[in-house]
Parts: sequence; structure tokens; C-alpha cells
Amino acid sequence: MTLLKSFLLTCVVTTSIVVAQENEPLKPLKPVLFSAMGCGPYTPEAEVALAKFMALENADPTSSFIVHCGDIVTGKVKDWPESQYEKVAGLLMKENAIPTFIVPGDNEWNDQENPDKAWGFWDKHFMGFHEKWKLPESFGKVARQTVRPENFAFVLDGVLFLGINKVGGMVHDTEEWEMRLNQDVAWISEHFTKHKADVHSAVIFAQAAAFSKKFGDFQAQLAKIAVPFEKPILYLHADGHKWTVELGKWAENITRVQLDVVNAKFPLIQVQVTGNPAEPFIYDRRLENPKWKLREAITPPQ
Repeated sequence: MTLLKSFLLTCVVTTSIVVAQENEPLKPLKPVLFSAMGCGPYTPEAEVALAKFMALENADPTSSFIVHCGDIVTGKVKDWPESQYEKVAGLLMKENAIPTFIVPGDNEWNDQENPDKAWGFWDKHFMGFHEKWKLPESFGKVARQTVRPENFAFVLDGVLFLGINKVGGMVHDTEEWEMRLNQDVAWISEHFTKHKADVHSAVIFAQAAAFSKKFGDFQAQLAKIAVPFEKPILYLHADGHKWTVELGKWAENITRVQLDVVNAKFPLIQVQVTGNPAEPFIYDRRLENPKWKLREAITPPQ
């Protein structure tokens, strides 16, 4: 056999192998499930309800983790004592074996009479909150932003999860506000770039939405970095107290979801990240599920 014939035969065989690999049926992606809440508990009754919901989450755990999207207290009180921060942290930890994450809200920080004191309470009881649990190896390493350690990021089964400090409420320092939002964008952009090749979707957790004038060009910046990421993005936030699902308004690949208030009527929702571009995110509000309806009276302890 001549050298030329040997080369051509090798090319044909190699090409056939590649085509065969490309024609193999794609394996279905493993869906990632997590539970989420925001805005609460605002009342003693809601505290009792949250404790019951956390027990239900753990009785038959199907979520890989839980996230609180901020506003752990009602904004009607402007001088919350440290004991309230400690109490909510306790509710989220008590007999809870499911890793739990949290992002800041304005009610417990910048809308307090003394924001610096309030941030100190939040920092003491909620900074690096997920570190109170031993995370499964599937989580890998949870990254935290150096300049904003409350911002976190991790990849779980092909999904990029990001938590950012983006709150509503009062603006006390315009320069700090703008700098923080730029740091949020930089954090998201860094991980969109780093993980684009190894994830199929992304989820961003925040307390507030992005379309208020207070947020400057955050929404435009988010859309700008979302487009080249090309994967489905869920922007999940609290603050508005009304269930909302908005597709493609900020960017074609961004879905915005606003959470209910967490209380006896509204349990934690469960989100399924499917890996299916046609339906990347499925939401279970559990409102019609008898298991999640608190039939007994919700009475706070005396």
C-alpha cells in the first residue's frame, strides 16, 4: 500500500468515528432542584409557619439546597434588635440538614435607622451562611467575592448559581450604591465567562429587581453580559411580594421571577432547572399540594 493510500484510509476511518459519535443520542441532563423563599418571616405567625415548612423540606428532602432572597424582617420596624437576626438564623438552621444560602435585603440593612449597626448584625449571623453545613462534593467549591464576601457562586450538576447584594430601599451613599452594583456585574460576568463551556443554565439570586431608576444601568449591563453567555438565565428575587414570571424582557435568555411573601399561605417554592432549552425552569409553588397546606392554626409560642 502506498503512503498516499494509507493516509486516505486513515482519514476515512477517523471521519466515520467522529460522525458516529455525533449521531449518538444525547443523554438527558440531570435536573437540579432547589427551594427558595423571600420576604419573611414578617410576623410571629409567619415564624411558626417557616419552622413547619423547614421541617417539611427535611422530612422528604428533594431539593439540593435552600435559598432565602432577602428581607428577613418586615420594614415596618426600623430598629430591629440583634436577637431578631439571631432568631431568623435559628429558624433556618434548626434541624435543617439541607445547605442554605441567603442574600441581603433592604429591610434588615439599609432601611434600618442605623444601617451600619444593622449590617453588623447581618454580617455576624448570615455572612457565609452556607458554611454552617458540610456541602456534598457535588457542589465543588463555593466561591465568594473578595470585595463583596456576601456574593457567592458555585456550579452544581451543570448549573451556575450566583448570589449578589442588590437590594431595594433607601440609597444613603450614591457612590457606594453604584460601586456595589458594578461589583455585582463584575462578579456575574466573571463566572459567566469562566463557566460558559461547562454549564447549561444559570440562576442569579437577589433581593430586588433591576428595573428601578435606583439601579442605574444595572439592567442594561446584565443584559449585555447575558447575550454572549447564550444559556438560559433565571433571575430570582423577592421584594415585590407578588408572584411574577417575566420572560425575555431584559434579554432574550433572561427569565425574571419574583417570589411571594413566605407565610402560612405561601410556602417555599421549588424550582427545577431542567437543562431543556425549550423549558429551562419549572416552578412548583406547592399551593395546591395538601402536604404544604398548614391546616392547623398557626399560633406563635407564648
